[in-house]
Amino acid sequence: MTDRCEPEGINLKIWDTFTSDPATGVTLMTPEGQIVYINEQSIRIFFDEPRTVEELTGKWLHELGFPAEWIDERVKLMTEIVESGQRRLLRTVWNGKQQFSWISPIKGDEEDQRDLALVITRRVPTTNEELYLMDEETEVIRSGVINLGTLSVLTPRELEILALLGQGMSIKEIAGMLFRSVKTIENHRESIGRKLKRTRGVELAGIAQSAGLMTDDSKRLRVENADQESDRDA
Repeated sequence: MTDRCEPEGINLKIWDTFTSDPATGVTLMTPEGQIVYINEQSIRIFFDEPRTVEELTGKWLHELGFPAEWIDERVKLMTEIVESGQRRLLRTVWNGKQQFSWISPIKGDEEDQRDLALVITRRVPTTNEELYLMDEETEVIRSGVINLGTLSVLTPRELEILALLGQGMSIKEIAGMLFRSVKTIENHRESIGRKLKRTRGVELAGIAQSAGLMTDDSKRLRVENADQESDRDA
């Protein structure tokens, strides 16, 4: 399996070092959504409940409790990438954390003729975006779905206000931007604090930055995976 994943011209030692980076999730998939390879870091990023590499290898995304809308979007993108031969950068929020995934095409060879997609994922807070992207001209595809995790208790308006707090805006500035009274924004902020059990403004701003929240995220389709649904129903 590892030999198949290893890029041409890169030795096994380098590949092992790359896939063992504690901050980097690595997944190799068919464009149709079958997992060929996944490292432990990627498992921690995408799954709430403990899973093993052996358990997930060979599985299809639809067998693992991922939302259909999330799967459809990802399969479509991986198919386009493999067919075009051009890699893409996908931004999404999963389990309340912003993450960026470089998705690159891997062409089949004589040993394994399947065309695959290599997905390299890192969680990136707002404060580190420039360090990760590096290139201002990088085109970022923004996912149309969002998994808010613990932030799912917030209304779309509260999520929008939290995003603006994360950008360092004051209550007065937010009120002016949203054409609402200062009192209305203060009420929303207090509601956010109660729901997230955080009362200090700096704490709320930190949550928003960790999630990489954008105001447009309030309009994205909210989804949950099977693990989260089970926790909520318990």
